[in-house]
Amino acid sequence: MVTQSLCEAVHCRRDRHSERREPRTAASGQRLCLVCRSKLKEDLVSLPDLYESCEEALTPARSGMRERVSSGRARQDIRLNEAALQARGDMLPVLASWAGAIVTERRVTGPVRREVRPLAAFLSRHLDWLATHPAAGECAAEIRRIANVARSALAPLPVVQQDLGLCPVSGCEERVRASPRIGMSHTVRCGAGHAVPPSRWLLLSCGV
Repeated sequence: MVTQSLCEAVHCRRDRHSERREPRTAASGQRLCLVCRSKLKEDLVSLPDLYESCEEALTPARSGMRERVSSGRARQDIRLNEAALQARGDMLPVLASWAGAIVTERRVTGPVRREVRPLAAFLSRHLDWLATHPAAGECAAEIRRIANVARSALAPLPVVQQDLGLCPVSGCEERVRASPRIGMSHTVRCGAGHAVPPSRWLLLSCGV
């Protein structure tokens, strides 16, 4: 009787909604299930574009950081840039490390350029071998981590609405909220739908 092994990727879950780790069955002769193997391939394919996008995310703050260091928005930009910088800094050494393992253990020639795109392509070409390696689960986890860090760095900030106060319409107890992106030329509405022009916004905070 052949005993089927379980997927060794630490993020593998049979039920993605379950908080417990219940890994799927690994593919025949491999240490990863078909789902985690497919995700590893997707992450490798996406890393070069994520790397370039993180570089683009760094550009705006370089030009405007000095002018806005006292504002809250500037501090948000700095945090975002640190995340993008970390994502880029993590990608190259992780990919190079696994590429080096392939070169050493398989005795093949690695990429000429130590750059994200050729390294990711090199790992993709050796994916079948990686999926059978004793460290396959570790490889899948590290690649997933650096891809997720980059995706998080590039994700837009959630819009936080500002509470302007109670609706001025008599008998209405709903709050009036507006996004910081709303300009003074826009009309906002309370939870019940009553329109409140910009001329009343400051009065709301005073309870007028």
